[in-house]
Amino acid sequence: MTLQSQLRVAALVLPMVLVATGCGSGESEPTTARVAMGSVSHTVAATGTLQAITEQKLGFAKGGKLTQLLVSVGQQVQAGQVLAMIDDLDAKADLQKATAKFNVEQARLDKLNDSNRVDAADEDHDRANDILDATKDERNEIGDANGDYIKQLRDQLADDREGLRNARAQLRSDQSRCNRSATGNSHRYGGYGDYTELTSKSDKGLLLENPLNLHSPSCERAERGKQAVASYERRLRYGQNQLSQAQRRENVDSARQRVAVANAKRDAAAAKNEAEERALDLPHEIAEQEASVSDAEAEVRRAQRDVDDTVLRAPVSGRVSSINGTVGEYLGSASGTTPLAPGGRVSLPDVEAGAGDKDSEGNKATRPGGNSFMSLKDVNSYQVIAPFEESDAAQIQPGQKVNVSFDAVPGLSRTGTVASIAPVGTQIKDVTNYYVSVVLNELDDRLKGGLTAESKIIVGGLDNVLVVPSAAVQRAGNTGVVQVMQADGTTKQVQVELGLVGDTTTQVLSGLTLGQRVVIAQN
Repeated sequence: MTLQSQLRVAALVLPMVLVATGCGSGESEPTTARVAMGSVSHTVAATGTLQAITEQKLGFAKGGKLTQLLVSVGQQVQAGQVLAMIDDLDAKADLQKATAKFNVEQARLDKLNDSNRVDAADEDHDRANDILDATKDERNEIGDANGDYIKQLRDQLADDREGLRNARAQLRSDQSRCNRSATGNSHRYGGYGDYTELTSKSDKGLLLENPLNLHSPSCERAERGKQAVASYERRLRYGQNQLSQAQRRENVDSARQRVAVANAKRDAAAAKNEAEERALDLPHEIAEQEASVSDAEAEVRRAQRDVDDTVLRAPVSGRVSSINGTVGEYLGSASGTTPLAPGGRVSLPDVEAGAGDKDSEGNKATRPGGNSFMSLKDVNSYQVIAPFEESDAAQIQPGQKVNVSFDAVPGLSRTGTVASIAPVGTQIKDVTNYYVSVVLNELDDRLKGGLTAESKIIVGGLDNVLVVPSAAVQRAGNTGVVQVMQADGTTKQVQVELGLVGDTTTQVLSGLTLGQRVVIAQN
């Protein structure tokens, strides 16, 4: 098995106490470990090269409306400092939906696990009612989330309409003053056309070219007012479109929830009659429902990550060198920020600005920092460029945490953050790999450019769960067998239900209790 495809597991929150003592017969007791509460992390790993970096480009994983900008160009920032925020309304609504769905799926799993009791029929009926309540709660939460979102859009539209009315009123006033200033009340100036072609007669009948005071403050305000009116009109069109989409989504969600509640009511009514029939298929139904719970749990984690990604933090210390955006503007996703050259180990140079970015002479301009939202200079840090096999690369996302170790410096480990992933794969020994850039969050005087570094990227994990060493478990799918040490020194084989599995620790869902001693298999 290659390093790129291995699972890695973080250290336990509570240490597992290994026990190994001798007995009177001269033979050693088997090595054991305590069942403890800990953290299991699913990681992917690859080996790459350490490189010094002096610049870091930043952006949001997903686009959105910039609501807060907390730094300015030239400001020194520290690693972990909040730099900016985008609107998190959609992300939080998705998290509410995912959490409600997880609660429903977990309630169904609890119902299945309890259905093998003596009073299975009555308890199945109770669990069905729990599902009905959870489904109603889900309907209410989704309805509240959609309603809040629509209200916010309507409030914003109302504000924009009021802003448009005020802008138009101000424009009319400024235009009127501009007309009087430009023509002396003898001509009407609409604010358009080539000013140099306007003429008037002197008192002797001679034509005087360009007699207008076209650079008066009122005329300049009128020109700015036209731009403001146009901006409000664009915002209103965009807001109306967003409102229509939100209302359609609300209708679809409402219809789905009505069906879900109806189904839950039907299941509750039929639960008692179906108890015996379900008992025959119980093991298969439990396995299927466990998969549904795992999917719902993964969706909750994804939704929570999306909420977290609405806050942009500095991955390393540095000085803000450029900011391309202001509060109220809509930013694109950071998928193109700091891309690696396909098959290379360096980032692509700054790209040119968009077609609409022109300098004063009409030439295409290049924005500081390229198309990235924000850039940090004077970073004085390192990055690791490493190739990951395509199956591992598919699980990697910008912003994930990384543990980095170095062959040349035994015992030295530093944390990092995934900065970017190459958009095109590279063939390495007939295997497609994608280069990944990892920025170190911590420095050390022993680090030098060119060192070989192993990056272990955390792509999933659980905290504060019941865990045992993986070496103590004989796995068979989602279940396993462990040898539990008894008080009299004998061992007892126990079947357990497994959750997330790693190289050194495994999550236990049922079958063991906190503090039990399990035997670790010897190689």
